[in-house]
Amino acid sequence: MSRLGHYTLLAAVIVSLVTTLPGEVPCCELNYEVRPDPTAGVVDVSLAVYGFDGDSLVLVRPSARPLVGLLAQDPEVKGARSGRWDVVDGAPRWTFAQPDRGWSDPIRIHYRLAITAEEPVNAWSVGLGPDLLYAPAEALFLTPEMPTQAAMHARVKIRWRLPRDWEVVAGWDEYAFHGVRSLLRTNVLAGSIEQHQREACGMTVEFAAQGEWTFDRRELADDMVALTCAARHRLGDPGIDRLSITLVPARFPMTSGNRNGPHAIGLVHRLPDGSRPSVRLLAHELVHLWQQYDAPLWFQEGVNDYLALRIAHEAELLDGDEYVDHLAAIDATYRANPHRQRWSFDDEARAVPAYGPSDEYLAYRKGAIVGLALDRELRLRTDGEIDLAVLWREMNDLAAWGHVRWTANEISDRAAALIDGNVNPFFGRFVHGTADLPRPRTLLADLPPLPEPRAERGGLGRVAAFIQATLD
Repeated sequence: MSRLGHYTLLAAVIVSLVTTLPGEVPCCELNYEVRPDPTAGVVDVSLAVYGFDGDSLVLVRPSARPLVGLLAQDPEVKGARSGRWDVVDGAPRWTFAQPDRGWSDPIRIHYRLAITAEEPVNAWSVGLGPDLLYAPAEALFLTPEMPTQAAMHARVKIRWRLPRDWEVVAGWDEYAFHGVRSLLRTNVLAGSIEQHQREACGMTVEFAAQGEWTFDRRELADDMVALTCAARHRLGDPGIDRLSITLVPARFPMTSGNRNGPHAIGLVHRLPDGSRPSVRLLAHELVHLWQQYDAPLWFQEGVNDYLALRIAHEAELLDGDEYVDHLAAIDATYRANPHRQRWSFDDEARAVPAYGPSDEYLAYRKGAIVGLALDRELRLRTDGEIDLAVLWREMNDLAAWGHVRWTANEISDRAAALIDGNVNPFFGRFVHGTADLPRPRTLLADLPPLPEPRAERGGLGRVAAFIQATLD
């Protein structure tokens, strides 16, 4: 195509985007009323959905993770017949047919949860006590599935009716957000909450802690600011100006984290020695916020773990020796896996159940070393001009235009396009195959300096990413 033809096509595509930019599609309003009864161990939830547009109403708990909070009463929709229950990709959902007279506005829904733990067991649990309810949305809140609006990042209003002295810590401004893959994820906290706020690198970082702790929560907030600024520098503008982090106590010694949406992180933590959540855990969950796409588990979690450590090192929260030690510990766990020489990532996904301890999965631990090796591959083959973070940014740019689910082959193709070369041998050996990876010290040796991040590659940014996707 001639340069003139290319510019003509570019102009035509930009014109066609005017009415379909993210956020311009009117959506809906969700009103939740939460009525917990700690003595009975139940939570009643009433949901009113305003502005629903569709034939069938589908209510989803958007996670397949095992939960301590169990549904005690299926959702009932006023004026509609009983819903049909099924499971899709491990996540439960209820489908209600449209009544003969059509849907009312609002649609009124009621369901009940039974709570079996006084405090959270992990980051995907519901904890209920006299003065605490902690619940990521995937545990507690059913959400109406509206794929078109979610894909268009349509604006969703959220309103809450909570018991006195309860508050929502969500990370979204004015109780609203733009739907991406699921319409609602949040934390709801009750009782006394210690809050800290920091302003840095164009973002507001809010830190909220519930419970008594032996470490200084202000230092934790400062570390999150350092990680946020390092991630923003390396991975680009996250598309948000406010980040919310919540910390609640676990019921027994453990530590876990969860990304609760594009603006919020939830940490559930308690260790016998009173130590704080690790920098690695903080960085891992933070980097998820820059992960606006879904990918195979080895990339979604494993490669994330490596990049998170790199971000923590760049934020100067891990010195050089600590950085190498973390990677060496991950590598040792990978090499101790009894299946590493006979299972690819796909083999493991077919053979084992999800959501066990992360150390038991090649996807987590081998995946992190694959991330390091892929970073090395990209940097060496471009003399340091391209690294893993550039690939990450490209994937985020394409996700903004609807490319949300990535396969291993698509990741391979995108990496190959960035370096103008072939990475099939790398993916064949380490992703689709079972070849042993080099040790971290070997992979870190003789690397060119990291490239200086550019806000917009090629001068067109996300519009360029969209046009490239349409031309591919």
